[in-house]
Amino acid sequence: MATKNTNNILIIGAFDRYNYGDLLFPLVIEAQLKTYGQPFEASYFGIVKSDLSALGGKPTEDIRAFYRKCEEGTGHTSVIVAGGEAVAVTWSSLLLALSSLFKRTHRFHNRINKVIDLNAFAKRALHGKTALPFVFTKADFKGIDRVIFNSLGGSELNPAIFDQVPDLRDKLRQIDYFAVRDEATQRNLALQHVQTQLYPDSAILMSTFYPSTVLAKQVSPAVSQYVAENKGTYVFFQVKNNHAKNKEQRIAQQLDLIAAHSGSPLCFCPIGKALNHDDHLALGRITPLLNHPCTLFDEVSIWDIMYLIANARVYIGTSLHGAITAMSYAVPYVGVAVPKLNSYLQTWGVAGINRTVALDGLYEGFQRAVGTDRAALNQSRERQLAAAEASFSHIRQLVFQ
Repeated sequence: MATKNTNNILIIGAFDRYNYGDLLFPLVIEAQLKTYGQPFEASYFGIVKSDLSALGGKPTEDIRAFYRKCEEGTGHTSVIVAGGEAVAVTWSSLLLALSSLFKRTHRFHNRINKVIDLNAFAKRALHGKTALPFVFTKADFKGIDRVIFNSLGGSELNPAIFDQVPDLRDKLRQIDYFAVRDEATQRNLALQHVQTQLYPDSAILMSTFYPSTVLAKQVSPAVSQYVAENKGTYVFFQVKNNHAKNKEQRIAQQLDLIAAHSGSPLCFCPIGKALNHDDHLALGRITPLLNHPCTLFDEVSIWDIMYLIANARVYIGTSLHGAITAMSYAVPYVGVAVPKLNSYLQTWGVAGINRTVALDGLYEGFQRAVGTDRAALNQSRERQLAAAEASFSHIRQLVFQ
């Protein structure tokens, strides 16, 4: 039971769908806050009620429960928007990720929008109260003392959203602590006269709390056996479904080149299985096109993903948090063809592998990655860990009385 002296921390994000990066945020935030030895009560919220604990995630209460908690006014209450592209996320984009029926109408949305305001429709469907799902201030709720934005991205932030949501600039300026994860995001917000702090994505801390020895006890038997037999030799590969469409043959040719010239086994593993990510669909289409053998993991937890990347020779993929996992465990990485990943690598990556490659450049990217100095990877890891801890020291001052 919360009292007036309780430190209540409401952590909200897209933890209600199976996307690796989103599921990491609340785990790392809670683990880091616990290191301070001060009591707090954490609650986790998505847009819908969910329980992905079997996959390693935190169960979530829905957005209506979040609003109720924000109005309670019991104890010292802080909201942490956990991370990701939260500034420009709309209600309709969230419904797209949560409803297969709504997703099936996606190609008609421009036409439908001329008749029906789809964002307003999605807001009603999801029981939203604010113009944007994750943008609010303590003035919007009577029971909130602090609002904290952690590890936000916006490298492709469309300035038009500031015209579509007239009070967006003002609300963002009222955030009590606003940390962004890459320089492009910071520049985009500065153009709107919104000042932010630049720190690495907080998920970089995962190796601190989940070293390989800990992960080894949490992974599936199949993953455990694969790593035991292939540790440090295999290439971990994933790709988002939309990026692979109609390019499967080219991807397979590049991966065959890597396998042929390096002798490295190929390990396929989906990182995002939520609607609009669907890595497993892309990997399933590419696998039969390969000339070299490949081990495909499909039903995996976040611990399986983390452990496979941590013990790989090289990570190759479109996932930002796949690359951040590689960085956290000082594994060489090849980022592929995603602007937000490119922005992060340019800000925090090691020279030589600090830009994404096109799908036709996987082999060339692999060669650069395996040639990367191990000391440089470790130095990058230590730099990011120290910076992420510095960001949390600011959060600590705000969430604890």
